Amino acid sequence: MVRRLIFRNVRLANWLADYAAKTEQNTFERGIMLFDKHRVWDYHASEQGLHASVEDLHSTFFQVHIRWFKETDDISANHLPPNLDQIDAVCGCHSKAPFCEHITASIIYWIMRLDKSKGVGKTESAADQGDSPAYQALAARLKTIAASETPSYQRFDTSKLSICPAIQDSAEQIVKTVMAYVKNRAQ
Repeated sequence: MVRRLIFRNVRLANWLADYAAKTEQNTFERGIMLFDKHRVWDYHASEQGLHASVEDLHSTFFQVHIRWFKETDDISANHLPPNLDQIDAVCGCHSKAPFCEHITASIIYWIMRLDKSKGVGKTESAADQGDSPAYQALAARLKTIAASETPSYQRFDTSKLSICPAIQDSAEQIVKTVMAYVKNRAQ
């Protein structure tokens, strides 16, 4: 199972989602797995692109070179290329796909570093901060429901409880043992 990637920056999440849509699902998942298993080595990014050595599952290293074409001065190691057409990616593996799992792992590593460093322009949180109309409507509805309901402790009817005497004795013994242990440990 592949773990989910968590972002703080919406633009980075959207850019990687666009990349994932243009990559085969298997390749993308293997790229996440290589990233997750810390298989991206010797990584460095510059204004021209990035380079990384990616270790495959069979302990074979592949050199990845990703170059982006600058149309504006805005693209650097801390900015995203506007689209994938501006990326030229080469890997030393035998894959015929335009983006193999090694390239994908390098790109994910790059995106996650940008997300941690907040390097892409204005930071926008991918999580709802409570200012969207949908969130506010749900919060208001929850407050209305909570105000109209009787708290559960007030609805609790102890007369409906029936416990087997043997279980009651065992439960009391367990509680006494635990409480004695906690008391002795606190001293």
